[in-house]
Amino acid sequence: MTTTLGMRVLKALAVTLIVVWSLAPIVLGVTTSLSTQREVNEGPSHWFPHHPTTQAYRALIGGTTGEHSGGTVTQRGEFVQSMWVSAELALLSASLTLVVATMAAYAFGRLRFRFGGFLLAVLVGTMVVPIFVVVIALFKLMANAHLIDTKKGLVLVFVATLTPLATWLLYTQVREMPAEPEEAALIDGCRRWQAFVRVVIPQMSSGIAAVAAILALSVWGEFLIPLLLTQTQNAKPVTVLITEYVGKYTTNYPILAAGGVLALIPPALLALALNKRITGMLAGS
Repeated sequence: MTTTLGMRVLKALAVTLIVVWSLAPIVLGVTTSLSTQREVNEGPSHWFPHHPTTQAYRALIGGTTGEHSGGTVTQRGEFVQSMWVSAELALLSASLTLVVATMAAYAFGRLRFRFGGFLLAVLVGTMVVPIFVVVIALFKLMANAHLIDTKKGLVLVFVATLTPLATWLLYTQVREMPAEPEEAALIDGCRRWQAFVRVVIPQMSSGIAAVAAILALSVWGEFLIPLLLTQTQNAKPVTVLITEYVGKYTTNYPILAAGGVLALIPPALLALALNKRITGMLAGS
């Protein structure tokens, strides 16, 4: 009885520490975004602002000047445009990656062809190659193809880098699915492609939704690739734009925190909505 009570206390304490560790930066970001620059610079520091204000959010969305923002200059509509760019990149990259990865996972999991296992191992093995190793070659390739500072170029890079992960996750699900419904469809006269679309895809719907969320979150939080391949607002996502609010001599931390809070909302909502599917997919894999 004592052992059981002690284990419960330890589990509750561990969960509490994890929650505090995870939420403390978010709470600090929200309180900083509701503070003024003067309050942030005051010492000793405090968790909650004495006079909460939404001035940082108004300056971020509506635009401001360096005189009133501690050296941080924001243009009207600039942040909103970058949010839309991030959403567009996440949607397009996740959609195209799912198309490629779903067919590849089905081929590796169901079809028998020469060197299939070797090709799958090579594909999955590319995930261990850090982007820093190929960054110079990647930049030269994108420059020669005139894809620098374009959404098309970023989407192609994201699809190439995320397809191995998505294929591996979906391959595991394909291997675990029963083959009887698909075989029955083939016996009834369906071709392989028809059985894939009408039988396999509906069976994989839960896994596809989970992988789609993982891909979208990965693209939304990507920083290095957009930093290297974007120069103007045409294709600059919010993760890169926020770093530009750090001044050379001084930084308006409320505006910086407000940008982080707003950029956190879409992926947080997506993760909360599909939390069970994401957890189940990763646990199964």
